[in-house]
Amino acid sequence: TTSTTTTTASAVNVSAYWTFDNTIADSYDVYNGQLMNSAGYTPAASTNLPYVGHGQALNLVATSNQSFLISTPFFNLSYTSFTIEAWIYYSPSTSDRGIVGQCQCAGCANQCFYLIIRNNRLYVDFTSNYLSGSTIISTTYWYHIAFVYNYETRQQILYLNGIQDAIKSNAQPYQGQNGSIHIGSAQAYSTTNFFNGYIDNVALTTRAKSSTEILCDASLMVYYSFDFPNPTVDNGPNGLDGTSSSIATAARRVNEAMRFLRASSSYFRVYGIYQISYGVTNGKPFSIALWINPALNQQYGNYLDVWDNY
Repeated sequence: TTSTTTTTASAVNVSAYWTFDNTIADSYDVYNGQLMNSAGYTPAASTNLPYVGHGQALNLVATSNQSFLISTPFFNLSYTSFTIEAWIYYSPSTSDRGIVGQCQCAGCANQCFYLIIRNNRLYVDFTSNYLSGSTIISTTYWYHIAFVYNYETRQQILYLNGIQDAIKSNAQPYQGQNGSIHIGSAQAYSTTNFFNGYIDNVALTTRAKSSTEILCDASLMVYYSFDFPNPTVDNGPNGLDGTSSSIATAARRVNEAMRFLRASSSYFRVYGIYQISYGVTNGKPFSIALWINPALNQQYGNYLDVWDNY
């Protein structure tokens, strides 16, 4: 008698998001973690640190074996698609640096997952099932990193700053059935590798994000639709909500728009777009796009009456 067991990916998407804005909480309040070995956060008062967005980032010292641990509930990544994204502030090193890991059996094929930087390249392994990035990280900056495992196509894909860096086909799925999630450390066989620097805005979901989604998460700093009822909310990936004064909401080019009044105190303001002058876009091009409807006022001259989709 011959029996065959077929494993299918779960249809339920599970997600977690850690902002590290002086909190150990998952934004969905499910996969809350704990700081290990006195790990901390970047100083909240600093305005010159090139961290992503507002708030803070996880601050880790490798020589102190610092990390962030999510032990319960178990986050099941086995036999399913999943995507991990993070911003890391990395300095080139000759040592392996752990970013994310989960391990059931360190020496068992496909039962120990680790995403690290090895030889200053991204490197991912399910144990005896690995993929190495092609781009050498040679400069100390913020980098957006992502790893996608597509269960349906059996592909492992690494992304650096939104661009596909390496891909592997015919990759067997990760099969670990237990183990904590570690951020800032990862076990590779008998060695645990720790990160040295900052880690911010870590997102984990049990679906394979598309290349378009990854590029958006890595390159779109802010997106303001100015739509009612929350016209100052950032609809982009970083949650950089703005503030406004003496404005009105009006129906315009795409849904609603923000209408600026003639008063000198009429404005919309956002704080925290550090990547324009620091980090991944340092010395590189950037774009700003918006819809406007300018109006002519004889006393004040031309001014922006409507701003939309910025």
